Amino acid sequence: MQMYLYGFALSNSELLLTGLGVVLFCATIIAGVKVVLHDPSSDMLPGALSYEEDALFRKFADGEIDDDEYRLHREALRGSPPSAAARGASARLEDASTR
Repeated sequence: MQMYLYGFALSNSELLLTGLGVVLFCATIIAGVKVVLHDPSSDMLPGALSYEEDALFRKFADGEIDDDEYRLHREALRGSPPSAAARGASARLEDASTR
C-alpha cells in the first residue's frame, strides 16, 4: 500500500522512517531548549553542602579548626541562630583573642 505525500509515493517503511525522523527532530529541539534554560543551582540536593560549607568542612577535616568553631561558622553560613555549644565556643574564641 502506498501513501502519497505532496505528490510523492511513500511505502510503509518510508512513512515509518519519516515519522521516526520527526520524533527525533522534536526530541532534539526539546533537549536543546532544556539545556539552554537549565539552572545549575537546581542540581544541589536538599542536604548538599554549599561551596562555603564544603570549604569549612575541609578545614575541620584537616584539623585547622575545632568542633565548636566548625559548628559556629556552619550555623552562621546557614543563617540559623547559634546553639549553646557554639555560643560557648565563640566566647572562648573572643577570650583567646583578647589575651
